[in-house]
Amino acid sequence: MFSLLDMINGSLGYFNLSVKVKNRIYVALAFFGDGYLIYVTFMLLKNQAWMRGFLYFLAVLGVTYYLYLNAVYYFLGRTSRFDFLSPWLSKLTGTTRETPEEKERQRLAKLAAQQNRAMGASNGLFTAEDVIQAEVEIDSHEQENLRKVVDQLVEQGILLADYNGLDTDEIIAQYQETGQPVAALNAGQQPPYFELIHDPLGHRLEIYIGLNQMEKRPVGHIKRVGLTDAHTAHHRFALYLANLYVTGGPHKIPGRRGSTILTDGDFGLVAQVAYQDRKEDTRMGTQERTRSNR
Repeated sequence: MFSLLDMINGSLGYFNLSVKVKNRIYVALAFFGDGYLIYVTFMLLKNQAWMRGFLYFLAVLGVTYYLYLNAVYYFLGRTSRFDFLSPWLSKLTGTTRETPEEKERQRLAKLAAQQNRAMGASNGLFTAEDVIQAEVEIDSHEQENLRKVVDQLVEQGILLADYNGLDTDEIIAQYQETGQPVAALNAGQQPPYFELIHDPLGHRLEIYIGLNQMEKRPVGHIKRVGLTDAHTAHHRFALYLANLYVTGGPHKIPGRRGSTILTDGDFGLVAQVAYQDRKEDTRMGTQERTRSNR
């Protein structure tokens, strides 16, 4: 019986299953093993092997108790009110066993703090009708600069890179749901400083980011604003970089036996541009200078 369970356990390693699913399977298999122990205990007591039967009976009680705790935890997503040993073991080992609810609460708290930082890095407030999505292109030199800036910001704790607070099990589950690698860099993050500068020599709209204006680097350039190419858009409108988000970079994909594999990747930029008709922009500038002269 135990050889059969061990063979099934070894076979699971050949399948790319999440840790949570594997633990559920192990719990289900353990119930069969526990049932076998109960049968052996019954036969020993029936044959009046009292000492061995009593020892097996104690083992059955312990195994059944732990099976119950794990079944509640992995199938219901909570801890049992009859779990008296885990708090004691946590104090003894100095570790804590977080419930799924606690993990989710901590993850949401991290995301909320991250969003507050992103709002603080915004280049002001723009009305929705004046903001449009822009397509960003990044060459090799800009990619190198972008990686240097992101590494600096992550090292200083300005950008978070903890997979949005997901653990290995959750990373595998998200990959199986979306089919996309899970980036180390948390989603929705903005650098503390960013601006859009027209490069007359390169004839393109260059994106600069950095820890501050003094340490800014060119990290990409606008290729299209909405459906309009960057050159035409710049000629017709005054363009301002409203929001900028860093994406991509190193990411994880599922490996074997419930593990993940870390692979590298290029960083990307998601840009939103605010625009204003150049005639309107010129008129407002003239009025401002007139008020200043008064």
